[in-house]
Amino acid sequence: MSSFPGSPRTLRGAIIAVDPLGPLSRVVVFQYNPDQVQRTIAPRSGGESGQRAADAHRAWGAPTETITMTVDVDAADQLETGDPVAATVGVLPQLSVLEMLLHPGSVRVIANSVLLAAGTIEILPVELPMAVLVWGPARVVPVRITQLGVTEQAFNPALSPIRATVDVSAQVLTYDDLSLTDVGYGLYLAHLVAKEVLAVVGAVSGAVDAVTDLAGA
Repeated sequence: MSSFPGSPRTLRGAIIAVDPLGPLSRVVVFQYNPDQVQRTIAPRSGGESGQRAADAHRAWGAPTETITMTVDVDAADQLETGDPVAATVGVLPQLSVLEMLLHPGSVRVIANSVLLAAGTIEILPVELPMAVLVWGPARVVPVRITQLGVTEQAFNPALSPIRATVDVSAQVLTYDDLSLTDVGYGLYLAHLVAKEVLAVVGAVSGAVDAVTDLAGA
């Protein structure tokens, strides 16, 4: 994509999976930034059908937040330069990186299978790596990918897609969802502090604008 001369360089959004067994295989840097990001924020319920009047203003934890966006992947540029990988498998590598955010690693699956075959009574479910959504310096949050909607388009002779769109749905993980020792716990708190600072900046800016308007009236 071309840009106007002198225009500021736009950062790329990314989803990073914190996985000690495969730190490079699950880093998703968006080829093109989504044009739109939708966030839905709702207060966390106390879990009681009839709350007392004294609890009307209580916070039962961090609000729940869901994020949805559409990520585009396209192998057109790579095909123009004669990239052999793009010519053979199209955008399947990029799609696989996104899909691996929902798949447990094969090493863990095999290890659990060995334990099961050895007669281990209790085997914990395979744990997915923690995903971190990076959307600019001010928004770095731990998330759980809840759904991927993949639409593949324009196939090569081997039926590999050379263009695709992925609808990504994610839930932000808060201090209520993570243990104190989890890396995501600290990431969310840092995100919360940054949000508080931005809220103060917004409040001060709004107050200054209001005073300026009154003075000019």
